[in-house]
Amino acid sequence: MIRYKKYKSNQTGVTKNKWYGRAVTELMEFEEFVKHMANHHCVFGESTIRGVLIEMQICMRELLLEGKAVRLDDLGIFRIGLETSAATTAKEFTADNIKAVRLNLYLGKRFRAADLYKDAKFREAGKYDGGGDDGGETAGTHDEGSNTNGGNMSDGDSTDDSANVDL
Repeated sequence: MIRYKKYKSNQTGVTKNKWYGRAVTELMEFEEFVKHMANHHCVFGESTIRGVLIEMQICMRELLLEGKAVRLDDLGIFRIGLETSAATTAKEFTADNIKAVRLNLYLGKRFRAADLYKDAKFREAGKYDGGGDDGGETAGTHDEGSNTNGGNMSDGDSTDDSANVDL
C-alpha cells in the first residue's frame, strides 16, 4: 500500500495554492530487507541472501567502473553517465571536462511507472480534517521520498522510466 500526504504548493505561477500529493515512504534497512527476503518463501537463508547481495554490490561497482552496463532482469539496466563542462572544440575536450559521475537506472518492465501505477493501491497517510484552508503540509516541507521534479508537482516519478544518482 502506497501512503500519500496532501500538500499545498507555495511555488509561484499556476501551481501556487494548488493541492498535490506526495508519497510517504519508510526506509527499509539492508538487514531488514535480507530478513524480508528470507521469510518470503525463499529456499535461501539470511546469510546466503546477505552474501549474494553484498557480492552483487561489489561486482556491480567494479563492472560499472569498467564501463559496462549491468542488466538485473526486470529491475532494469544500471549504467554510468557523466556530467561534463563544454569545450569549444573536440580537441579541447579532455577528461578534465568531466565534473561528476552519475549512476543511471533504466527501469525494466516490472518497475516502469505505468506498470507500478497499474498495480498500486493508495491510502492517505494523514486525514485532512477539513478545517480552514490547511489540509496538510506546504511544498516547502519534505517527507522522505518526496520530489517536486523541478516544478512538476506529480511526486517526481519520471515518466521516462529512468533515475539518476550522484556518485
